[in-house]
Amino acid sequence: MGKIGFRIRSSREGQVPVYVYVYWPYGGREEVKTGLFVQLVNWDTESQRSFGVSLSDFELNEALDRLEQHLLRVINKNDSKGLGSIDSSLENHVNQCFYRVKLDKSETLLYHIESYIESASYRKVKRTGLIGLSQNSIGNLMRFYEVVEEFEEYRNASIYLNALDHGLVHSFQEWLLSVKQYSVNSAGLQIKLLKMVCKDAERKGVNVHTYTRHIESFTQRSKDRILQTLSFDEINQIKALRGLPSNLENTRRWMLIGLFIGQRVSDLLALKPNQVRQAEVGIYVDLLQQKTDKYVTVGVVDKEVIEFLTKYFPYTITQQEFNKQLKTICQLAGITQMVKGYKICEVSKRRKLGVYPKYSIISSHDLRRSFATNFFGKIPTPILMQITGHSKESTFLGYIGAQVNKDAYADAFMRAAATL
Repeated sequence: MGKIGFRIRSSREGQVPVYVYVYWPYGGREEVKTGLFVQLVNWDTESQRSFGVSLSDFELNEALDRLEQHLLRVINKNDSKGLGSIDSSLENHVNQCFYRVKLDKSETLLYHIESYIESASYRKVKRTGLIGLSQNSIGNLMRFYEVVEEFEEYRNASIYLNALDHGLVHSFQEWLLSVKQYSVNSAGLQIKLLKMVCKDAERKGVNVHTYTRHIESFTQRSKDRILQTLSFDEINQIKALRGLPSNLENTRRWMLIGLFIGQRVSDLLALKPNQVRQAEVGIYVDLLQQKTDKYVTVGVVDKEVIEFLTKYFPYTITQQEFNKQLKTICQLAGITQMVKGYKICEVSKRRKLGVYPKYSIISSHDLRRSFATNFFGKIPTPILMQITGHSKESTFLGYIGAQVNKDAYADAFMRAAATL
């Protein structure tokens, strides 16, 4: 009589893969991954099951019971026929138990992510009603494809749409946050894209697990966000820098332009002199925002920035070099105070919360946020939103970490009510 058992081989915390091993009755031992996962702290080595009480733990134990019964039938069937060996590998029997071998490539998650990307040019964008996804959206989908590929390699199994139950989705989320150490917002984006692709596949008639309709994305809580901005005083410190090498002077000009036009770095560094026009009291900067496909005209009155845009236009630089050099600019400008924030860890390549010199955690996107923050309360919010491209006030306020001024609404109501 053969022997069937389950075990885990990992000692790290979080979700770990479950292995099945079999001692075949005619000799030989095989062990493979089941494609199932369990929280390390919930695994009971004696019962070889999870003692957790969540839905995913219940589904795991049910699946292990099903696999054990399936393998027992395989052993008994071969034994009754007097066969001297098992007719297939353990991996094949595991796949047969969970119906994995009956599925083809067109039912995998990767196939439908690729299909979604290939059809990007004629997809309708709900927000704008335009046809064709933005380059930013396509980039997010391409990165999502790579993330899923890596998760499949981690699991040693392909992900089929009809297998995306609560346990597998939770395992993916746990892997993003614990193993890959993604930020909450980055992990939330992957979950959002997962639901989007599954919903699209289901519309096409593909067999998708019903749980995918209940997938919920998430974002970082407002109170946990730590935003970095450069104040007007710090901007003046940057303005005061002189005698820089040509490459750093070029970066300084891009920085100051970014701090006074409030655009994303992709739009900032794509600026050309022909997008600048003279205005009555300053200059206009015309641009089409790559992410939102919105046409925006920004007014600039700062004399030094006007001079850069009209006489000493900076030369092209990559985003990577820009992000690297702007930190040097801030350091040279004396923006060295210790602040709490996130910094990329050299080992994990993920953001790590700590206390660092401010110049070391300033990034190109902070220029846009600085613009919105510095002018908030001084310029009417709808005007700032028109420049930054935000459609909702709540989104704009969340972006700069501000709260809705409820007193202003109450005051407006009282002024109107007093005239009745």
